[in-house]
Amino acid sequence: MKRLFLIVPALLVSGCGITSWFTGGESNLEPPTPLVELSQAARVSTLWSESAGTGADKTVSKINPLVRDGVLYISDTAGRVQALEAASGKRLWETALGRPVTAGVGHGDGLLLLGTKKGQVIALARDSGKPLWTSTVTSEILAPPTAADGVVVAQAVDGRIFGLASAGGERLWSFERTEPALSLRGTGTPLVIAGVVLAGFANGKLAAIGVRDGRLLWEIPVTQPRGRSEIERLVDVDSPPLVVGKVLFAAAFQGKIVAVHLENGRILWSRELSTYNELDADDTNLYVTDEKGEVLALDLNSGATVWKQDKLRARFPSGPTVSGEHVAVGDFEGYVHWLARSDGRFVARHRTSGAVRAKPVSDKRSLFVATQSGALSALQVQP
Repeated sequence: MKRLFLIVPALLVSGCGITSWFTGGESNLEPPTPLVELSQAARVSTLWSESAGTGADKTVSKINPLVRDGVLYISDTAGRVQALEAASGKRLWETALGRPVTAGVGHGDGLLLLGTKKGQVIALARDSGKPLWTSTVTSEILAPPTAADGVVVAQAVDGRIFGLASAGGERLWSFERTEPALSLRGTGTPLVIAGVVLAGFANGKLAAIGVRDGRLLWEIPVTQPRGRSEIERLVDVDSPPLVVGKVLFAAAFQGKIVAVHLENGRILWSRELSTYNELDADDTNLYVTDEKGEVLALDLNSGATVWKQDKLRARFPSGPTVSGEHVAVGDFEGYVHWLARSDGRFVARHRTSGAVRAKPVSDKRSLFVATQSGALSALQVQP
């Protein structure tokens, strides 16, 4: 069965807006909220800025940077992969893959991992960027592969998850779920923790799979499809799972966000909330940007709203990133916004050179932002 994908966030502001676009009716897409001047904005310093290469086109939603052990890794859509010293931006190594990349950068088992439109999983040595192996799966890869316990896990857009040997890329197992005819263009990055792969699917379900053998351990619905049309029934779990302690958090588009006990899959709490963006958390709150563009802090233990910032509605904010005492998000005009973790008020704002779709990454000291135009910046809010 051939599937139809919707590209986000180009069309998605509300379900009604999607329906109007498909039926030819009058669009009711909400206009972007104008930015208000910050009365007491903190100063933002650009520590360094570099070119990350070729920017993403309309068919590639985002390619995420990765920061580990003082090194920032980034790929562009043309297959240029770089390792930069996080503190200075100094280039440590660069590798040209010679093929387009649609997903990256993932990591694990000493590898950097990328995916391509043709379903290729590419493994590089993390310390040198040397290509080690390429393995081909059944369809396009739009989320960074990950690795742990000697297994590389990659999720393809056709609903299949593959376990590949970290040492050489040989296929060890595959896991498949039936996908709906219509879904959002994207998948969440699988999470591997304590020998278990946690992954969401376009049918609204979350599965726990053994990383060694691909065996299903448990499966739960994050949400159930509702409505009569295929568009109304979209329930993709495109937001990657997030684990805090022994609790797993998962969210679905046009559905719910749930807190699940890791050991048995028991749902601890759930609430209505629609998102396709990544989540983040600190010791007390879960942070999420919903499909309307509102940024919310939810209590980890109950899911209750701690605060909500609605001044970024229809600005397509990225997934939130906890950075020091702030939560940072980027938007479609290239602005990066820092919100206070305590109450969600705006603390600082800085404009970059292109739309910020990829979730920023932080090493607790600095915030690293990659734009759709191919720019990469290290930013810091001054106390």
